[in-house]
Amino acid sequence: MKALFAGSFSPPTCGHLDIIRRGAHLFDELYVAVLSQSGKAYHLPPAQRARMLEKITRDYPNVKVVHSTGLLVDLMREVGADVILRGVREPVEVRDELQVAEAHRKLGGSATLFLPALPEFSRLSSTIVRECAYHRAPLTDMAPPEIIDEIYAVYAAR
Repeated sequence: MKALFAGSFSPPTCGHLDIIRRGAHLFDELYVAVLSQSGKAYHLPPAQRARMLEKITRDYPNVKVVHSTGLLVDLMREVGADVILRGVREPVEVRDELQVAEAHRKLGGSATLFLPALPEFSRLSSTIVRECAYHRAPLTDMAPPEIIDEIYAVYAAR
């Protein structure tokens, strides 16, 4: 079975990597999709976010990183995914994610599997990582070590 885990990953966090790690054990193939929303500004271009994800997932042979600016249901068809994998941190997120899952079901007949964040990652977000990097605060346990220098290079220079 193939799954698709999508996000902006701006930048990738240890929480993202945890969902990828667990998803890689649940599915035969896991596509990690870097998405770009039309109304959102990013400091990192999609190709750079994808390269960062490739670095941190290189030990998972069944994980493939892709990027797209289109609809998630179209990307699902393109890669042949059976299910959408979503990580959720807080109960309030579930309500919003259920809305999106229903839209994916109506648009493409896609099922969504929700994977709760581990407690140590339930308050972690890319926004927090960006802010800490901007102030050159330690990113240990927030971002995978392979990409910490790259994160500082992008955000601490702003």
